[in-house]
Amino acid sequence: PKVRNSHELPKWLALEETQEKLRGKKVMMYCTGGIRCERFSALMSQMKQDNPAFQTEGEYMVRGGVERYMKTFPQGGFWKGKNFLFDKRQEQIPENKPREELENEVESCCCMCKKPCGVYRGGFKCSVKACMVPTIVCATCRTALDADPEAVKKLECPLCEEGWTLRELEAPKLHRAVKRKAESQSGTASKRNREKHQNKAPSTRLFVGNLPFVVDASAIREALGKSFKLLQWITDQKSGVWYGNAFVELRSLKEASEAVEGAGSADGTRIGKRRLRVNFAPPKDGATWPPKGHVPHDRPPIPADP
Repeated sequence: PKVRNSHELPKWLALEETQEKLRGKKVMMYCTGGIRCERFSALMSQMKQDNPAFQTEGEYMVRGGVERYMKTFPQGGFWKGKNFLFDKRQEQIPENKPREELENEVESCCCMCKKPCGVYRGGFKCSVKACMVPTIVCATCRTALDADPEAVKKLECPLCEEGWTLRELEAPKLHRAVKRKAESQSGTASKRNREKHQNKAPSTRLFVGNLPFVVDASAIREALGKSFKLLQWITDQKSGVWYGNAFVELRSLKEASEAVEGAGSADGTRIGKRRLRVNFAPPKDGATWPPKGHVPHDRPPIPADP
């Protein structure tokens, strides 16, 4: 997408030319961890509801993002090139893919000499004050900039060179988003969510939600601070896709109560920056627990054909 950050995605998607390109097609989405894809998919669904003339043949995403994909397919699978990261790792690549092959797949280029370059170093940014996005400068041009610091003030990203901007456009006002914001401000949504769980009887089985898409049993165990008897990754019954939720059975009611109380405290229970939802989840009357044919897995399952 021709955007400088994820905040511009709604504006880009609202463009008539964008919708014309996507209309009637299958839309594939991917990002580093899968979070932005989830939000973008929800955004597309809302826009399609508000505008019946804009319809696609469905939205598909890489569950867990590029990070999970590369761990699943260390040879690269269908992935080409490198994935830029904003943390100390700087880039993400399939660990078993030959370096030469990776370099040949790079399509990005130096913003000065325009030669292919897939390495972001030096902390250079677009000189346009309203933009300031990171810009790639190759090693040769970095040396040239050291000799001529004033040239840094002339660096421009490809979008600014093209004169492309979405800043002056208003973000689309979607019906569901406006309604959800009003509920959030009034506290209605939070109250409804609390009421949904407050009458459930204490049990050793817990619902653990909002898990990161790259996670394993040991991470959940460490977050809860408890060992557990059983872990079931909750998947979609039709597609087999995992959406970030699980059932966890602890060894005693006391430990389960402590886990629920800890998650409801001011600090909450977290994995990384994600705050987990932890509630009692007693099996429904007549339901079999553990489910018939349950096979324990250390990581969430990946459907063969999601």
